[in-house]
Amino acid sequence: MAEPIGIDENPYFSWQMESDEMGVMQASYRMIVTNESGKVVWDTGIVLSDSSTYIRYEGNPLESSTRYDWHVEVTDNHGNHAAADSVFETALLDKKEWKAKWVKSPLPTRERAAHLGEQPCASLFRKEFTLQKSVKRARLYATCHGVYQLTVNGIRPDDREFAPECTVYREYLCYQTYDVTELLELGQNVIGMHVGDGWYHGFMTKAEDESYDPAHAVLLQMDVVYEDGSMETVLSDKGIKVGKSAVLCSDLFAGEIYDANQMLYGWDKPDADSKTDFAEWENAIEADFGYANLRAQLGQPVRPVMLLPVKEILVSPKGEKIIDFGQVIAGRVRMHVNVPKGTKIVISHTEGLDAQGNFFDNNPTADQRIEFISDGREQVYEPHFTFQGFRYITVSGVDELRAEDYTAVVLSSEKDDIGTFSCSNVDVTRLYENTRWSQRANMLSIPTDCPQREKAGWTGDIQVYTKTALLNEDITPFLTRWLENLAVEQKDNGSVPFVVPLAGAYIGMYKGYEQQFGTPDAVSPAGWGDAAVLIPYYMYQVTGNTEILKKQYDSMKKWCDFVLETARKNRPEDSTLSDEIEQYLWNTGHHYGEHLIPSYSKDGYGEKTFEAIRVSTKYVAPIYCYYSLTGMSETAEILGYKEDAAYYSDKAEKVRDAFSKGVIDEEGNMPAELMGAYAMPIYYGLVPEKLKDHFAEKLVQILNENNGCLDTGFLGMPALQDALCKIGRTDLAYDLLFQEQAPSWLYEVRHGATTIWESWFALDEDGTPFCSQLGDFVFTMSLNHYAFGCVDDWIFRNVNGIDRLEPGYKKILIRPQLDDRLSWAKRSFNCEFGDIVTEWEKKAGKFQMKVSIPCNTTAVIVMPDGTEYEKGSGTYEFCCAC
Repeated sequence: MAEPIGIDENPYFSWQMESDEMGVMQASYRMIVTNESGKVVWDTGIVLSDSSTYIRYEGNPLESSTRYDWHVEVTDNHGNHAAADSVFETALLDKKEWKAKWVKSPLPTRERAAHLGEQPCASLFRKEFTLQKSVKRARLYATCHGVYQLTVNGIRPDDREFAPECTVYREYLCYQTYDVTELLELGQNVIGMHVGDGWYHGFMTKAEDESYDPAHAVLLQMDVVYEDGSMETVLSDKGIKVGKSAVLCSDLFAGEIYDANQMLYGWDKPDADSKTDFAEWENAIEADFGYANLRAQLGQPVRPVMLLPVKEILVSPKGEKIIDFGQVIAGRVRMHVNVPKGTKIVISHTEGLDAQGNFFDNNPTADQRIEFISDGREQVYEPHFTFQGFRYITVSGVDELRAEDYTAVVLSSEKDDIGTFSCSNVDVTRLYENTRWSQRANMLSIPTDCPQREKAGWTGDIQVYTKTALLNEDITPFLTRWLENLAVEQKDNGSVPFVVPLAGAYIGMYKGYEQQFGTPDAVSPAGWGDAAVLIPYYMYQVTGNTEILKKQYDSMKKWCDFVLETARKNRPEDSTLSDEIEQYLWNTGHHYGEHLIPSYSKDGYGEKTFEAIRVSTKYVAPIYCYYSLTGMSETAEILGYKEDAAYYSDKAEKVRDAFSKGVIDEEGNMPAELMGAYAMPIYYGLVPEKLKDHFAEKLVQILNENNGCLDTGFLGMPALQDALCKIGRTDLAYDLLFQEQAPSWLYEVRHGATTIWESWFALDEDGTPFCSQLGDFVFTMSLNHYAFGCVDDWIFRNVNGIDRLEPGYKKILIRPQLDDRLSWAKRSFNCEFGDIVTEWEKKAGKFQMKVSIPCNTTAVIVMPDGTEYEKGSGTYEFCCAC
């Protein structure tokens, strides 16, 4: 985070060097941190080291609500010197510093339900206070039960949305820090908090918590420092006034109803500017919710990150007026309104149309509807406490649709963009863009599966996608916060729920699996629960971040111990294996297998889907057990826990041996003749030496029998192309990339996809949307899931050849794998040390490549003809025959 305001733990520091010279390495650094009075609180002295990332603060104890300057000086191996400065600011470092009172709304509430209109109105909290002197600095700390928009004298201090965001509220509730210095005035002032249901109260997202209260509630504390050095604190208390919002109801899934006739203009401004009679407002009620779960927000907020104009206005065969924004997004619609008083405008959202071009609701479980009732004023309206997944909208209640009246507001957690890619094949380039759009839409407060139907933190989806995500955006703060919540949600026995936070409808699903499989507090599917180990491990691989390994170490260890204990204690009823083998095979309990294997899921959820789960679990669970144990062993080794490293390494080898004896049969075959069944053991290194040729032949045979189309699910997908490369069939890996028949990535692109689909068959050849029925439940497929976008990781490492020889790209490998179907490609990636860039083209029988290597790293460049170069930082050009 650059120049963060409001952190509540010791930070770590990183910097990047730039130089016009070649082969630049850092020789030494010195860091100095000073407080507001200029006193040095930490001075590293000159450290002879090339370390420039994740330098943990080890100075004097930091003080609350204090701004610190940090200064870093470096020297390089050429004798050059450079320096840089930045700042950070602490929040409340001790829970005892909270003096404010929690207060809740006295307004009537109701039991929330799923559909629009089944929620209470939003609440307006108004805090009046008077300032007698000129303000030097003011910081406001705020949070709520619900989601809120904050104003000071009617002005929002920033454009964040959905604060305090989605966390495991019972133990981890974020508060936000605002610099409101410039918004305060001499005399009367007002802090306003507009509060809607959000995740805290939502039907689909409410946690199961004995202390839950259905009322909206707020907590705010503002520390004011005057020019004369004196201080004052403004606190939430029962003197806060509460009124009804014009937001009659809101829900993250269902949408929002807004009656402009009930808008109280000036409600959040001083009385002189307000036209509201606050005598009729009720006083807030003090509540004892405590402060134990409060945490300063880690990571950047959700913000509007892009605005999209209308691409086209369509009229469907049914006569529907449809607005097309040209791109599937997560966000909402901003609407310019000028209609008579009492007019109701209704907006419905969807990701796709049917084959004939009619509006098709591909999300029947969430209304995704906005209702606006006009007060006759010309105005711009944008929903407050909801977001939708959509590309198309229908609008009723207006006589004429004008493109200039509608804008799509793209919402996402703010993150630095650190990657680019393009190539000579426009469809492959579009595939990359589709992945980026799905990442943008599904990293909104938490890593979600889809932004319309579920909006849930499915652990398996982000587990398979993390490496790709880290190569596109700087998501370290984002993932760090979510992993902290994963550790909070982790059960005492070490198991990890399949969704984090585990809330709302997923609690019932969890309990159902508990009952079905007889596993109380232990519903942790392979590949999903493994996120506890693998996501920190991936973060370390891509960024070199050892701090995340330290932070999550206990959680990682608990997960591995849970899996080992589950394998040891629970034996399948039909197993004929010896205890010596069986105790190291994780093969009982609830699992999803590979999840959505195309050949089993083409016709939707049904018996074939469940059969695929049963069959693929036999190899998926033991493989992930092995993979997590090896990652755990390496993590322990990195952190210096030698005993743990040896223990988990030994257990991993026992799992490997049990896999070869208990999963692979005597003929050398897997439990199912599935593509993933052979690709995954090849990729994860579980194939005995004597069977490597056999497994390679089997994988190619199954691929050919599937007409050159992939047939792997969520967990098999990251392994498939790399497995083909491992057996020397990079050509087949490229064939998969360029395949245009379903199931394939380019099938989606050729059928108009602007994001990554949940299922390869989300649209039929003629454009008919997928729709099936499971009992009484009508099931459709999301057009916006990022999991299968993990192909980007393979593209970056093979098409452009950028790979890591050491964690964090401290040592880089540049080795493009060429294919005749590509004539040029460009890739840039801002790693922890700076920009890595490759640009290559084939021209007149020659391969020409330009490479940029950042300071403080080295690289090995391998040309297509096998020529190898070792280089330090700088920009180089290479050429060879092709």
